[in-house]
Amino acid sequence: KKQLDSLLVCPSVPKSKNIYIYIFSCTPKLECPLRKVVEICEQQYGFMPRKSTTDAIFALRMHLLELLRRTAVHGESNSLHIIGPCGSVKTMLLRCALRELLDLQEVKMNVLQVHLSSLLQMDDRIALREITRQLQLENVVGDKVLVSDKSSSQPVFFILEEFGLFAHHKNQTLLYNLLDVSQSAQAPVAVVGLTCRLDVLELLEKCVKSRFSHRQSHLLSSLTFRQYRDAFQSELTLQDDFPDSKFSQEWNLCVSVRHTASRT
Repeated sequence: KKQLDSLLVCPSVPKSKNIYIYIFSCTPKLECPLRKVVEICEQQYGFMPRKSTTDAIFALRMHLLELLRRTAVHGESNSLHIIGPCGSVKTMLLRCALRELLDLQEVKMNVLQVHLSSLLQMDDRIALREITRQLQLENVVGDKVLVSDKSSSQPVFFILEEFGLFAHHKNQTLLYNLLDVSQSAQAPVAVVGLTCRLDVLELLEKCVKSRFSHRQSHLLSSLTFRQYRDAFQSELTLQDDFPDSKFSQEWNLCVSVRHTASRT
């Protein structure tokens, strides 16, 4: 119980990769149930929180789902910015829409996805290599990409995390080419940028901005701190069907104690 309590209190263990480090340092008895907790958290990451879904978020999810569906099914190219502060479930919202879209039989085997983050792909050369890796292109010679007709005809979703930082790349070549493709009839492409910057359009060069559809969806967190805390407790609480009932009871007790203590 002390180890569980330290896990919930330690600020250095909020992310799954840190939880894995903690798992390997704990006793063998705790290792198996903790792995199961991490697995549940990772599975839930693609879904909206159980108690924090609002009408505004639901409406935005349906709008995003419809926009991506038109690209996947009808071959309609689109571009969109999802703007909101950190912690406003931008990424979770997108993953939820993608998961729901890929459940459709007509879409499941017909869509390619490329996920880029400007925190990792810090220049266009690195981003291009990551695109070729994720698309599993047939032939790559240096920086030249040779794509077959089959690959080029499939709808492609480009998801750009921290979109604002991509605007700082030299000449904004990557953004120009992606948005240029989305404006042409070369291939069905959807470019979705996630950012917390309200002035993201002002960061774009004129030639890049002219190729953007100017679709913007603003996602503002409407939760109070108390609602956010309650939702967080709900996500951490293990359900009755957890394999190890004793571990589940101790875990939920620790979560409840910490939640109560945070009120004072």
